[in-house]
Amino acid sequence: MKYLFLFLTSLAFAQQNTPSQIKEVTVYLQGARITRTATVKVKKGANTIKLNNLSASIDESSIMLTDLAGMSLSGLNYTTSILEKETSSERLKNINSRLDSVANVKIQIDAQVDGLKEERALLQNNRILNTGETSISLAKVKEFGSYYNERISAISMRLAQLNQDLTDLNQLSQKLNQGKSQINPEMNELKGTITLNVTSNVSKTVKLELKYNVSNAGWVPVYDITAEDASSDVNLKFKGQVYQSTGIEWDQVKMILSTGDPFMDNTKPTLEAKRLNFVRRGYRNSAVGRSNKRYNPNVRRVTGIVTDPSGEPILGATVQERGTNNTTTTNFNGRYSININSGTELFYNALGYDLFTESIYSSRMDVQLSQASNELDEVVIQAYSNSSRNRTDHDDLDDKAYEAPTPQNVEYVEENVSSRSYELVQPYSILSTGETTDIEISSNNLEADFEYYAAPVINENVFLTVQLKNWESLNLIPGEANVYFEDAYNGKIYFDTDTTDKSLTVSLGVDPQISVKREDVRDLKEKSFFGDKRILNKKYEITIKNNRKKPIDLKLQDRIPLTSNSDIKVDEEEPGDAEMNKETQILTWQISLASGAQVKKTFSYEVKYPKNKRINLD
Repeated sequence: MKYLFLFLTSLAFAQQNTPSQIKEVTVYLQGARITRTATVKVKKGANTIKLNNLSASIDESSIMLTDLAGMSLSGLNYTTSILEKETSSERLKNINSRLDSVANVKIQIDAQVDGLKEERALLQNNRILNTGETSISLAKVKEFGSYYNERISAISMRLAQLNQDLTDLNQLSQKLNQGKSQINPEMNELKGTITLNVTSNVSKTVKLELKYNVSNAGWVPVYDITAEDASSDVNLKFKGQVYQSTGIEWDQVKMILSTGDPFMDNTKPTLEAKRLNFVRRGYRNSAVGRSNKRYNPNVRRVTGIVTDPSGEPILGATVQERGTNNTTTTNFNGRYSININSGTELFYNALGYDLFTESIYSSRMDVQLSQASNELDEVVIQAYSNSSRNRTDHDDLDDKAYEAPTPQNVEYVEENVSSRSYELVQPYSILSTGETTDIEISSNNLEADFEYYAAPVINENVFLTVQLKNWESLNLIPGEANVYFEDAYNGKIYFDTDTTDKSLTVSLGVDPQISVKREDVRDLKEKSFFGDKRILNKKYEITIKNNRKKPIDLKLQDRIPLTSNSDIKVDEEEPGDAEMNKETQILTWQISLASGAQVKKTFSYEVKYPKNKRINLD
């Protein structure tokens, strides 16, 4: 273990083991900063203070003593050691004691429940007025009726409260048993100790505050997007899933969730001159592309599509879980699926493309690879962009154009240049198991515009989308979202809030009650030749039917291909009644469909290209 010494002294020290408590935890997306306090009695002169039973994963370079209360610090070091079995036994004894207390309270509640049920049964079985009187006045009947009604209602309300108390106690008991399962009294544990050497001019009692970073903790932003129907507001619930495996339980601590990175290098970069020189044939830049998305420990399986810079799917791309032999390859449509074992990143690699690394941030991860740098015989000048690539002759394909509310459970939201922090109103307990604990940050109802969308050239399904309004002031960050529509769970999406748009579009999933079909209605054999050119006439018909009981508005899109090769000509474009973008030749129809209605849309174009070549129009 590397020790951090501020200064070593040869004086004799008054040594004492000092208990400390966690005062506050700032949880970052990866990592956490712990604030501990300890009350210490120091003597005049030199003292050695040991803070033990700490995490064994403290970043020793981050340890900071914030208030010396007039003392001078002459030395500080951090060590790890094996925790004695007795300490584990004490933790186990403490949990067992709490479990016994819970069990005793449950026994008392059960006794109250039994008594109330007996009283209720007695009242219900003795409703006949048997007073010994031959006649009973109406006032007496009302008096008895009022008594029975009030007492039975009171019993029912008390039983409901006691049942809720039992539910809460059962949940507490479950958490305690989970903590108990993590403790094996026969197993030793690795713990950390911070030793402080301080000098005081007088004997006194001081309160020390210590801060340090740990790496094996973090939080994941998660959303619940809920819409009752296509005309209601959308409820957006923002949650943080907090996890830690520091070896120390966080028991009812003040917590701040931060988007900052405590391990970020804040050193300003220095740009040096670039000098060109000759390189050998076959030179490759070894740099690996990566994004800035954060690891999500909840993801156990990832699916997605791998495409080239123009949006075309890549067949046979390799997807590998970093640090393992777990790999898969993409199919003809560029799709892949891989189960996650213990890795935090995926490698994406394909022949002719730069290697790309992505943190495992969502269960759906679509990736676009950059074309590998061109190899020149003499000078190699490398530039990276998302521009379209030139294809070889045997694979000439057309390019695809493709006042702010405060969160309810947060005391304040603080923003600075590089991060955002959410200070939670109430304290929380997080067990050191690595399992996540859901903490609700905010819940807001947002105005929304619903729209159905279809692009059958890519996918013959109709998707319901919603544009969220006035979301910018909610202090949101990108994260995975659970989508609920019409009381049904519609899966997960990646909720990307890194946009400058005033409205945020979210897909609520496929609506099977609206059908779309795209057909090539012109005979595929209808080809002609002119010299060395092949002429291909294409005409498509798109049919949409609304099987819902309500009218809908639908945005339909298709495309007429562009050409990036002078040998390929696209002529005689007939977009029908669609609006065509001049630059991308994307066709757009805005359609209103009554319940049970059906509509057909057509468009056509002509393509000329060398007869000894092949193209893919879709």
